[in-house]
Amino acid sequence: MANKLTYSKGIFHYADELPHTGSQISLGEGNTPTIPLKRLGEHIGLPNLYAKLESSNPTGSYKDRVAAMSISLAVDAGKLGWIATSSGNAGTSLAAYANRAGLPGFLVVVPNIPREKLLPILGLGNARVMKVSGIGDKGDAKSETSIFDTVQSAADKYGLYLGVTAHKFNDQGMRGADTISYELDDAGFDQSVVYVPTGGGGLASAICRGFKTRNSKNRVVVAQPAGCSPIASYLQGDINQPAITNCDTKISGLQLPSPPDGGLAADYIRKSDGWGTTALDDETFASQHLLSRMEGIFVEPASAISLAAVINDRKNGRLKPSDTVVLILTATGIKDLNSVEEIVTPPNKIDANDLPKAINSWTLDL
Repeated sequence: MANKLTYSKGIFHYADELPHTGSQISLGEGNTPTIPLKRLGEHIGLPNLYAKLESSNPTGSYKDRVAAMSISLAVDAGKLGWIATSSGNAGTSLAAYANRAGLPGFLVVVPNIPREKLLPILGLGNARVMKVSGIGDKGDAKSETSIFDTVQSAADKYGLYLGVTAHKFNDQGMRGADTISYELDDAGFDQSVVYVPTGGGGLASAICRGFKTRNSKNRVVVAQPAGCSPIASYLQGDINQPAITNCDTKISGLQLPSPPDGGLAADYIRKSDGWGTTALDDETFASQHLLSRMEGIFVEPASAISLAAVINDRKNGRLKPSDTVVLILTATGIKDLNSVEEIVTPPNKIDANDLPKAINSWTLDL
């Protein structure tokens, strides 16, 4: 008897809840696992702690969901290509999905883009990539706004799909990220506290919208670096609008002083009865390593900030031991290895004859 061939529909498993597209450009994204973090949860006093592993997506980040939706829309609209800005993850996703559809692209990246993010984009080989100053670490709001305006104007002028991963520029494409909430809802999560690493506010907005669509009563928390926290600071009442002048953080991907979806995210967060929490860079790096050591989950610092925020909220009493907490872990640690290189000790090189002695020495510490 012949086997029946099956394939993943990716986010289009939820086609009835997404913008309609005749094209469905997919690499099997979505359906990422949500797993309990038993050891880590007991360590920080939250026995009901879980993680949504967006690192399991085809290019290693949740941006694949947005790229699948965006490139499908671009094909339907008959666009000649695409144009976007990125700190790395969105660029990789858009380049991969656009290659599958045969669409060229133009990508603006931050000057300090991690090598691990840049090389895959270049390796995909179908996007013109430009590093542009004024964004990323030490970036300023004026340069950020100017670059967004330039990219948007180019999209209009040349018939390109505007693939910036923000609702302000690509609202329909961002609907792909709503599927994170659909999957959590299908897994039975309700009345939970969901921590979302936040830069531009797009992901937090999409997750809130997805829960609202499903009538799920989860509270959503934005986690931001203390050195670049316009949305969290606004929610905390420290500033009168979700925008600041400059960023001062090493957490790649979360360096947006004037987040395009800042106001939208803040409104959604408040309606979910959520809040904003910040973490120092050192706390974020420590959380990255803690997650690796205790649970075997290696994520980039921009993902680990969700755990850093949870630890801070547990310490200040905002989270109770009875709370069910979900970390959205947005991307794999392979995307950004700088923080690891700074703390690890390179392995020693020994002769084969010395190997038994080295193993014996190691066993003495067990």
